[in-house]
Amino acid sequence: MKTESKEHDSEQPIEQPSRRRALKTAAAAVGTAALSAPFIRNAAAAETTVWKVQTSWPAGVGLQTFKTWCGTIKEKTGGELDFKPFAAKEVVGDFELIDGVKNGVLEAMNSFTLYCAGKLRATAFLSSYLMGLRYPHEWEMFFYSKDGLKVTREIFDKQGPTRRSRFAPSKTSRI
Repeated sequence: MKTESKEHDSEQPIEQPSRRRALKTAAAAVGTAALSAPFIRNAAAAETTVWKVQTSWPAGVGLQTFKTWCGTIKEKTGGELDFKPFAAKEVVGDFELIDGVKNGVLEAMNSFTLYCAGKLRATAFLSSYLMGLRYPHEWEMFFYSKDGLKVTREIFDKQGPTRRSRFAPSKTSRI
């Protein structure tokens, strides 16, 4: 019996290290995967550029409409661009939106252009005013058929260097 137990004892240490080694290797692989999982991104997500965009709407239906619209940008751009929406005054004050974009704090703004009139007086004519354009189709014609978009860009370009990217709107952009 002593002979058998010696043989049995001599066999177990040989088998156990290989089992232990396999379990340690498996545990290390699972641990590595679990720790690295939050840092693994798919290729499509890595190519998405996120813009911080602030509106002048503080709450209510205006803010909800803005957030809903921002939620459509990723799909409209094929996943290349996404908007992170901010309500009024969440990043900069209402009358500081132009400066926020110019200084890179925000990538874009959604504001009533009259809010810019203190810095860019001509913007007063890019929104509703007495005896001015009143209906959406009139604005549509002005911006897209009568060079209103070109005029608007010229007005804002006078503010100084603007940040341009591959997502700068084209002449026909509707985003």
